[in-house]
Amino acid sequence: MKRLIAPILIGAVFGSFAMAKDMDMKAEIEALKTQMNELKAAQKKMNIAAFKKQFYEVKAHDAHDNIKFSADLRTSYDVIDYKINGAANASNSIWTNKFILKMAAQPRDDLVFHGALGVYKTFGTNNAEATNGFQNFDWYADETPSGDAVFRLKEAYFIYFGNASGKVPYTISLGRRPAVNGFLTNYRAYNDKPESPMGHNINMEFDGASFAADLENVTGIPGVNFKICIGRGNSNADAKYPTFDNYMGIQGNNGVTPSATHTPYAKTSLNSANMDLVGAIVKLYDDGQYTAMFNYFKAWNVMGADFSVHGTTPTLDARLKDVGDMTGGALSLQSSGIGDGISDFLDDTNVFGSFAWSKTDPKGKTSTPQNAMGVGTVQANMLGSPNSKTGTSYYVGVNFPSVLVDGARWGLEYNHGSKYWRSFTYGEDTLIGSKLATRGDAYEVFYNLPVLGKYLTAQVRYTYINYNYTGSDMFFGPTGTPYDADTTPGAVSSASDLRLSVRYRY
Repeated sequence: MKRLIAPILIGAVFGSFAMAKDMDMKAEIEALKTQMNELKAAQKKMNIAAFKKQFYEVKAHDAHDNIKFSADLRTSYDVIDYKINGAANASNSIWTNKFILKMAAQPRDDLVFHGALGVYKTFGTNNAEATNGFQNFDWYADETPSGDAVFRLKEAYFIYFGNASGKVPYTISLGRRPAVNGFLTNYRAYNDKPESPMGHNINMEFDGASFAADLENVTGIPGVNFKICIGRGNSNADAKYPTFDNYMGIQGNNGVTPSATHTPYAKTSLNSANMDLVGAIVKLYDDGQYTAMFNYFKAWNVMGADFSVHGTTPTLDARLKDVGDMTGGALSLQSSGIGDGISDFLDDTNVFGSFAWSKTDPKGKTSTPQNAMGVGTVQANMLGSPNSKTGTSYYVGVNFPSVLVDGARWGLEYNHGSKYWRSFTYGEDTLIGSKLATRGDAYEVFYNLPVLGKYLTAQVRYTYINYNYTGSDMFFGPTGTPYDADTTPGAVSSASDLRLSVRYRY
């Protein structure tokens, strides 16, 4: 028996060791499995993080490499009316579509491109281009409804942002810059922000350049900014190819020696001079509620219409002549909210006021117009005078929320211009003519209504102009002579425009 017990005890001992060893190995295996699972989970997290990083890098890269587009479509119905001395009143109702295709790209953090193409078309065709050679003039073509569905270049420019983290950040821009629907006029245009820093005295399209410097860090004044703008309003150039008459002579092939005076793109005696404008724009103060803007400009070789004469009737061949230079400026103040915490209504009410002036500098030659159109004259005076004339204008407005409809707003505006007031507001989108160019009084009321948020909106706007003098929307020569609007036969004494519009933006 003893012989059997010893082997059994020895086997039990070794069996226990083996079992313990198996249990230890099993525990080690389980621990290894746990570690493997933890490693796999960590690896998975690392892969997801790496994937996300790579995804966002690709997304950012693609965003830089693509152009972002947006659409702005407005359908309007305008009822216009003119009261004319010595003639029956003139009126019309006009349906229009105004479409702007905007684009933007940012290939680098310090470089941005903006562009816009515009179509402004009446419903159906019309003969405006046939009866008025200035219908599609470059200063306002995108703001003038036409019978043709033609895309025109509205904006195309780049902005370079320099020294962004420095004490004086600056920007440089070249191209066809935005210069309509400017500061203060954005309310009536139903735009949240102005498209340019000016609105009272300059509101027209142009090609040029700008340089701006942010001086807030240097001066300690909130929002202070200085900008220089340079533009060309008219390029003096002959055509690339001669016309048949220019090349072969008036008698064509009847033995006349071909003309040798044609010089493509060169200045000739028939061309007006290059018209250039330089302006300084200073944001004097901007703390988010109160804003003060000042601008001063000088324009060289501004234009007057030189109508050729056949008997007593001007032909449609109207050339633009250099009649002199012009200077001007404006001081504009805006308050986004009245007071601080007085009431919710006053906190959401905007008020503004602006004063502007203009001064002519004629070439100095005298001439006497035969009639209000300046037919038969030498285009050497400005606004009907060989002497320097100063004009002034003031412009005030208020914009406040509707108490009945959430998000809707009312606007009231008034402006007055003196006898010799002259603005560059040809691009203002008002079918009866620029209200800010008025030599007299202009009144306006509008109601802006969000239909489907900011994407679909509606506006009702009424503009009434009472002219004291003629020539408000003309050029700078004798056609801009200020005749008394109440006594001059054929003069428009007042005009009105009732506009109903619906607008889609995305």
